[in-house]
Amino acid sequence: MAKTLLSASQRQHCQTLSSQPAPTGQRARALLALDTGASQALAAEQTGLTLGQVRYCLRRFRAIGMALFDATPVAAARPKVTVAATPATPKKKSDGKKGNKKSAKKTGKKDKKDKKDKKFTIKNEKSGKKKSKEKNKKKKKK
Repeated sequence: MAKTLLSASQRQHCQTLSSQPAPTGQRARALLALDTGASQALAAEQTGLTLGQVRYCLRRFRAIGMALFDATPVAAARPKVTVAATPATPKKKSDGKKGNKKSAKKTGKKDKKDKKDKKFTIKNEKSGKKKSKEKNKKKKKK
């Protein structure tokens, strides 16, 4: 006797589900086709599923059995995560003074931006041109 995919009760349940709309009915028909010895490609052709969908269905059936039909799609099963909106805080305008630098972390480590201080550019509000801090410091000294 050849080994079949479905037991008698599973086969009967799949026959009942085969009249259901997609994807449940298609998956049930694919399992029935595979149970009768059809190839995965033939089962896909008969049911309107893609070969990948038939393989997925078979893999899930082997993993969880008839619960395949009770399970909701993966995307719908995940709870939606909502992020509470936080009020936007207005950014302070830089007036070019030294006291407006961000303070170092409490741990005593310097911020990455402090390390790249010389490369950091700021916008000169009067002329609208970008100048490096290094050039601004030289002008202030004069």
